[in-house]
Amino acid sequence: MKIGFIGAGKVGFCLGQYLARKGRTVVGYYSRSPEPALEAAGLTNSSGFSSAQDLISQSDIIFFTVPDGLIGPVWQSLAHIPVDGKILAHCSGSLSSGVFGDLKEKGASGVSLHPLMAISDKYQSQKLLNEAVFSVEGDEQAVAGVSELVKSLGNEIYVLDKRFKTIYHCAASFVSNFSVALAYVGAELLASCGLEGAQGALFKLMLNNALSVSEYGPVRALTGPVERGDTGTVSAHLNVLTGDDRELYRLLASKLVEVSKKKHPDKDYSPLVKILQEP
Repeated sequence: MKIGFIGAGKVGFCLGQYLARKGRTVVGYYSRSPEPALEAAGLTNSSGFSSAQDLISQSDIIFFTVPDGLIGPVWQSLAHIPVDGKILAHCSGSLSSGVFGDLKEKGASGVSLHPLMAISDKYQSQKLLNEAVFSVEGDEQAVAGVSELVKSLGNEIYVLDKRFKTIYHCAASFVSNFSVALAYVGAELLASCGLEGAQGALFKLMLNNALSVSEYGPVRALTGPVERGDTGTVSAHLNVLTGDDRELYRLLASKLVEVSKKKHPDKDYSPLVKILQEP
């Protein structure tokens, strides 16, 4: 399959480099600003196109790697271009293939293909794609073709019902984006103790715990005062926190009680629940 990209941001850079490195045919990039398209083309030994129509005509799969809010409008601006027999794809975690509308009358099909990983750097993140797990949803024929492509790269892929795309993305946000918020809160609390230099150790603790969750699952990996039912420590924690940080701790600890009950179904956590419900 010949693969083209409309948009040359982080996702387009990374996915294009990964595909090219794996020996797949990347025909090139089109971008409203020519500079990033030319740079991405240089990294993938492909072409920078001055016309979206030219790129589409030479591609079998066209990835719309633009910001989520622009996928629909960009496609609508190009909807007059013939796409018979082609696959239109995007990599948004939150949007479904429905953003392309009904492509059947155009003889095309649409998919959303999402790597379940954080892409934070357009040059380096592509190295992590070797181990990425993908989700795909969309038209049956396109899903089959894209799934075959991803599997040929050596990646695992799951087919997702488009009805659950938002829930799927919410799950990813909890463990990816929200973990950054937790790291930020922890770093602030450590700094308030005068231990700014120990933040690296704090983040290593976070990393090791993530590895434990990955190996054993969240229930078996759980440790700490909530799991032990240590009301004294939890009360002390709540007493040194204020405002949003206190409420965040209370909500997360309440969720950990649910996890703890699954780990120790015969243990009485009601004293801890009472503390966490107090204003």
